[in-house]
Amino acid sequence: MKKLYILVVALIFIPSTVFGATLNRNLSYGMTGTDVSQLQQFLADEGLYNAPISAYFGTMTKSAVITFQQQEGITPASGYVGSVTKADINSILLAHPAWTTTLSNSNSYTNVSGDPVHSPSYSSNGIPAGATAECGDGTFSFSLHHSGSCSHHGGVIQWLN
Repeated sequence: MKKLYILVVALIFIPSTVFGATLNRNLSYGMTGTDVSQLQQFLADEGLYNAPISAYFGTMTKSAVITFQQQEGITPASGYVGSVTKADINSILLAHPAWTTTLSNSNSYTNVSGDPVHSPSYSSNGIPAGATAECGDGTFSFSLHHSGSCSHHGGVIQWLN
């Protein structure tokens, strides 16, 4: 009974970023949302995704998912994040929360080139993958162009790439 009580207390008081980082729905090409941003950040943290965190599941995300599936022995390696791939990702995320970067929002915008870009966001542990600038208010920008980076976020403190 004591173990059950400790588990319940832990579930209540452990920060939501640990549990909020898990993927809850199947993801595929063309989808958007917070969970797509979380997937992209996970793949970036794994060294498989080197593109902006945009909350859009495009060709770069699909390619990174395929590589992840091949590394994990998931077949078919289709780039579709279904129950098997989700379970594998979630087990990694839950076992190693310190490896995970959680962003404070999943907002995005379309830049002047027509590309989706993740809006400035706070990061749970250091510089998030794909960030191009640190803003004056402590957020990180993912802007692909220097013009307008960190607008309304205190200006650029430092460029990251």
